[in-house]
Amino acid sequence: MSRPSSPTPVVRLYETTDPSALWPELLKKYGEIAPVELEPGVHGWLLLSWRLNWEVMRDHQTYARDPDRWAAMTDGRIGPQSPLRILFGKYQSALYSDGAEHERYRNALLTALKSLTFSQVVQHITAAADQLIDAFCLHGKADLVTQYTRQLPVTVLCRLFGLGPAEVMRICLEMQAMWGEGPDAFPARLRIAEMLTDLARRRRRAPGNDLASSLVAQGLSDVEVRDNLLLIIAAADDPVTHLIGNTIRMLLVDSGVRARLATSSTLIAETVNTALWTDPPLQTLIGRYPVQDVRLAGAHVRAGDCLVLGFAAASLDLMARSGPDAMLTNRAHLTWGVGPHTCPVRGQDMALAIAETAVDRLLRRLPDLALSVPPDQLRWRPSLTVRGLEALPVRFTPVPVSNPGGTSWDTPAAPTPSISTPPAESTSPPKDANSSKKARWYGWLFPGTWRSGH
Repeated sequence: MSRPSSPTPVVRLYETTDPSALWPELLKKYGEIAPVELEPGVHGWLLLSWRLNWEVMRDHQTYARDPDRWAAMTDGRIGPQSPLRILFGKYQSALYSDGAEHERYRNALLTALKSLTFSQVVQHITAAADQLIDAFCLHGKADLVTQYTRQLPVTVLCRLFGLGPAEVMRICLEMQAMWGEGPDAFPARLRIAEMLTDLARRRRRAPGNDLASSLVAQGLSDVEVRDNLLLIIAAADDPVTHLIGNTIRMLLVDSGVRARLATSSTLIAETVNTALWTDPPLQTLIGRYPVQDVRLAGAHVRAGDCLVLGFAAASLDLMARSGPDAMLTNRAHLTWGVGPHTCPVRGQDMALAIAETAVDRLLRRLPDLALSVPPDQLRWRPSLTVRGLEALPVRFTPVPVSNPGGTSWDTPAAPTPSISTPPAESTSPPKDANSSKKARWYGWLFPGTWRSGH
């Protein structure tokens, strides 16, 4: 059955080269909602104002989360090789479901997260942070993105999943392939999925004290365990990586913030919160799908259209109408979402604990940390999805390692997980994935993976 097409979009998101300049421009031109193109031929709407983002996320009756409601996904306009389908197609997890299915997945995640004690989580974060700092603390210089912020969240998550050190190393390498420049990004994602499926099978045979075992105990299938572990990685890896990096950059660039922090370590939480306002690590998120035709801020949005949540624009919109001190204590930013799909409080606490502990351990271990390049030479990733630095080069006075004998691996699982059998080679991405036009929209969905001209 045919349906009317969306309005001809003015904004081709996949062609944007400077996201930081795009948000204020769109707010000025469109106000609350802008017609956009997500990939060639696939239209949608970008929500700009804080009010509209909040309203749509809260109203789960009108705006579904299940991508089976996305008309372009079901009528074939989004093809099987499209990164839109690979990233935002149907998965058996809390993020991609509604109603009773969503409640079942969410309750399983809540129970799994509650099975972890705060001391467990902090112990793993501190141990992982010190282990990473030990790897470069004798050198007097480092790139904190590649050597610290990029590795810390995924290392902590994998330890909480119940994976052993060799498995964590392998997942870190696969994640590097996803972040790198090359055609191995899609196969790397599939290999990670295969590893997590294997983990679910092992935990079904021999449960431990970890997140994977808890999800199995809640009655989830191996595929459901895999998809919900992938959801945890998606929610806490890239966003937390860049929250840490953006906070450290702010401390190194703004001497006033650094001076205030030196007087009280309790200000780290406020500093992290400020970074969530000024440089939200998650700028946009696909999506919500109206179950009926609606009017949104004067725009006629049809059932099955894709609504893109605009966190960065919403922060700018609210900051323009807030007092100067709002960024320190105001938690009204939309990073964690609102409504039924809001990030569980335990998940929020874990993400903040990783970020705050990462900053605290770094400053305690390397108190004279400083940028090794002028601030204007720092480069942001050309991504509409995340806000993060490509590199963060620093210098410092070399210090001794925290544990000369090495850090023992203390997984929360029992028995100790064995190394899984390497999965079969996965299917490669389409041959034309690196074409000039496709490179731009692959680069939006997989920031840093493809660049125009490669």
